[in-house]
Amino acid sequence: MRSLFHDVRFALRMLVKTPGYTLVSVLMLAFAIGANTAIFSAINLMLLRPLPYDEPEELVVVLENRPEFERMAVPYQNFLDYRARNSTLSGLGTTGYDLVSTTGAGDGEVEKLLVEMQSHDYLAMLGVEPILGRLFLPEEDLPHGPRSLLLSHAYWTRRFAADPAIVGRELILDGKPWTVVGVLPPEHRAFFPFHAAVPIGTRADETLFKDRAARSQSYTVGRMKPGTTLAQVQADFDAIGEGLQRDYPELFGASRPQVLPFQSELVRDYRTTLLLLVGAVGCVLLIAAANVANLTLERAMARRRELSIRAALGAGRMRLVGQMLVESVLLALVAGGLGLLVAVWGVDLIRVSMPFDFIFALNGAIEIDRQVLAFTLVVALGTGILFGVAPALFASREELAQVLKNADHHASAGSQHLRARDLLVVVEVALALVLSVGAVLATRSLSAIQRSDPGFDPNNVVGAMVSLSPERYKTPADIRQVFDEVQRRVAAIPGISQVSLCSGLPGYIGSEYDTVYPFGVSRTPDNAKMATLHRVDVGFLELVRIPLLAGRTFGPQDATGPTVVVIDKQLAEKFFPGEDPVGKHLQDRLSGQPSVEVIGVVGHIKQEGLDTPDRTPYQMYYSYQQLPVQSLGVGLLMYMLIRGDSDPQPLAPQIREAIASVDGHDPTIGVEPLARGLERSMKPRQLAAKLLAMFAGVALLLAAIGMYAVMASAVAQRTRELGVRMALGAPPRAVVALVVRQGMTLVGVGLGVGAIAALGATHLATALLTDEVAATDPLTYVAVALGLALVGLLATYIPARRAARIDPMLALRHD
Repeated sequence: MRSLFHDVRFALRMLVKTPGYTLVSVLMLAFAIGANTAIFSAINLMLLRPLPYDEPEELVVVLENRPEFERMAVPYQNFLDYRARNSTLSGLGTTGYDLVSTTGAGDGEVEKLLVEMQSHDYLAMLGVEPILGRLFLPEEDLPHGPRSLLLSHAYWTRRFAADPAIVGRELILDGKPWTVVGVLPPEHRAFFPFHAAVPIGTRADETLFKDRAARSQSYTVGRMKPGTTLAQVQADFDAIGEGLQRDYPELFGASRPQVLPFQSELVRDYRTTLLLLVGAVGCVLLIAAANVANLTLERAMARRRELSIRAALGAGRMRLVGQMLVESVLLALVAGGLGLLVAVWGVDLIRVSMPFDFIFALNGAIEIDRQVLAFTLVVALGTGILFGVAPALFASREELAQVLKNADHHASAGSQHLRARDLLVVVEVALALVLSVGAVLATRSLSAIQRSDPGFDPNNVVGAMVSLSPERYKTPADIRQVFDEVQRRVAAIPGISQVSLCSGLPGYIGSEYDTVYPFGVSRTPDNAKMATLHRVDVGFLELVRIPLLAGRTFGPQDATGPTVVVIDKQLAEKFFPGEDPVGKHLQDRLSGQPSVEVIGVVGHIKQEGLDTPDRTPYQMYYSYQQLPVQSLGVGLLMYMLIRGDSDPQPLAPQIREAIASVDGHDPTIGVEPLARGLERSMKPRQLAAKLLAMFAGVALLLAAIGMYAVMASAVAQRTRELGVRMALGAPPRAVVALVVRQGMTLVGVGLGVGAIAALGATHLATALLTDEVAATDPLTYVAVALGLALVGLLATYIPARRAARIDPMLALRHD
């Protein structure tokens, strides 16, 4: 311990004596370690941190797939059969959300609540215990069962001041009394932050929950029995699915249950991108370590005389190596401490750049915790050893007599030292090429997506969520009257040019899907196609400017009478190839009619964002006024789209006031620009492209610094040789060419190695690429290689010009 303390004190003195070396090394390593720490923070939260439930590795998510449609929610009736018939799960629960319930707490205040609908055993299966009261009982999870309510800890604290007497109190939701039976703990997290929970079975007799083909936004989670494997659970559910297909051939159709690990399913969209970023920051760290290793190697070779004298006085080789490793580790630890500041900035950047996702709702925000701090410490120690061990071994290998004989520390170093120095430069250039290629490909793909046409015009349009209580608005006439009045009052606001309604916002995930069949065929799974459904009002298609290709859009005449539909171009080409679809019929489920008439054809839109593939290639539009009340969805939820003469976002307070003036019991939720949905879908790709570009820029800068440092050192060590050449008549340009040729040889080798490595890593880069940009795009490789060659030429030319200005006489006297 005493020896280590002495080494640390000596190392501090040596680092202070060389402030330039110390400062440059610390800054390079700090950025690299900080970037690695920030990315690991995201990895830790999304891939490593277990979900906040008991035995999270036992949890699975149950979905349904069809050949043409993946990852569908499980209909409520199918959930009941899965729960009753399986033999491999100890529990299976489901949850969904009623986004727009209203409540009165006896104080006259009315507000919108996010209410989570749960099966009675859902929370118990997750291992959640209330801090007050109890969970739901089986008899409460039935149609017309006792209306029981659980409060979230946050809502209980905010609205009821954490009143411990809340259990047993009645609250009014949508005009009905509900009894509070419990309060959930503060650490409980759900897919969405919610205010209250109700038993989902109380709504089981509603059309949406009775229909086996209806795909509501629900989440079905189960817990495997101890000792059971995922394959056994999947086989169990496959057998259940075959039975449901026999029992309900039309409704269940070609659907098949799929059982997946819960946490893996939550992060599947981020895994490849995160691993790609890990590789990128790893490259930056290696380049920084190579640079510092080169600086440390030059510094160590300059200290050969000192080390050899210490060896002559009795210091063993391992003692010398240990001393130099202490210096490099100490340097890395200082850089690691500074890197934490970089990491804090990086985490903030990632946090604000990532869209809301379930994994963040369940595990919390990305942060620097104990695991991340431990990772930073390990990276700092590892980096210190990585860049310190080779220089220490090289310097400690020198023989005393030879060092004393070559007293000039600028004399040419041994060939092993030069080969190590050149190898580090080659590695830096190769890694910089890999990173730069990835960054350019990702940026080009991002640019291509941003230039793509979404199929509609989101500019100067905002959306507001409007919901009506099903207890107070039960007939189509009541619903139509309220929505018409709301639109009339909003349209009267100065600066508003168009107002209409729709069931789902274009560009946002969360649309409705259903089956559709060609006219005149049997409704079998083989004939069914899945289509995105939109329930809209008159003027919607014109407001968002979806192009009309044939026929007409909805008008006042479509408020009553047989249901008619507008279809997109792709569905028209599928069902009516080479024909005029207008006036033709097709079969659907939503209308409840034998068939529906096609009155128009419109363009296809990117329903789920510019960066999200459409889950189905077909789209259909209905006039919401022609549909049964039961088909309007949970809570009679609709979105009001408002187009302004200019940006209508500043009019949001007036819009909310106009909506509330019609019915103060149903206030609106949010007024958000329609374009934000498209922007939100791009956030993960934008973040990845920005980080890759930043890492590539840093890698390029570090490689240039490394190349310059190596060539400057080479010129310094070859001062006598170059002076002799010039004394014998070599012109300055020949000296410049000699030095540049040496440097560009290293650059060329590095570019070749980097190109091979980049081609080998293309399977990772495809996560950020589009069809327009290939992972092996030759233009990108050539452009990046030329750019790096230019940087290498500049970094080599500056020391070469300095060599050309050497005075031969001074160089000879220097020897």
